[in-house]
Amino acid sequence: MRIVVFGASGGTGRELVRQGIAQGHEVTGFVRNPQSVKDIPGVRVTTGDARNAAAVAAAIEGQEAVLSALGSRTLRDSTLLPEAMTGILAGMRQHGVRRLIVLGAAGAWPGASSKVSGVGKVIVGLLRLTLLRQAFAAQRAMQELIFASDVEWTVVQPPFLLNEPGRGVYRVDGASLPLRGMRIARGDVSAFMLAQLGREEWVRKSPFVAW
Repeated sequence: MRIVVFGASGGTGRELVRQGIAQGHEVTGFVRNPQSVKDIPGVRVTTGDARNAAAVAAAIEGQEAVLSALGSRTLRDSTLLPEAMTGILAGMRQHGVRRLIVLGAAGAWPGASSKVSGVGKVIVGLLRLTLLRQAFAAQRAMQELIFASDVEWTVVQPPFLLNEPGRGVYRVDGASLPLRGMRIARGDVSAFMLAQLGREEWVRKSPFVAW
């Protein structure tokens, strides 16, 4: 399948690119700096700013699915995600691409931690009100745009992402993070996201995934 990955130079984006190529997909990585993915054999690179709707649309042309692992480099940026997603959705409409799989963030929504431990609930609640307040606000704004769209979307909601090897196993819940599910490796999240390319179970849904 021909897929484009926005945010391909980030931790999860690089995993999406690597795993996608290993699975036989034709992967285009959308990045600001082409040097950031030059070490990944087989990736087709297109450069641009995710806020530039014309560049985004050009990257989507000819693709069969869009994956996004975009994230801001600063916790104070509340505009990148919704602005970029506005362009992505417009580009998908323009070029008739229907499938969209997006990396979300479980902590953006109050009910996400209903099954985790009391300590976990407190930690997530504090982060939502303090350090990650702007980041979670950006996530909610982006996701609301997706939920209101008519594309075949899946927004994957992980807890804390770890930069360590994936285990190849994870739990998925449609309503909240699984019991005690506070962590997961980027590799496992990426594996779940790519698996949705051939499935309909989570279309127009936002599953929570964790160890």
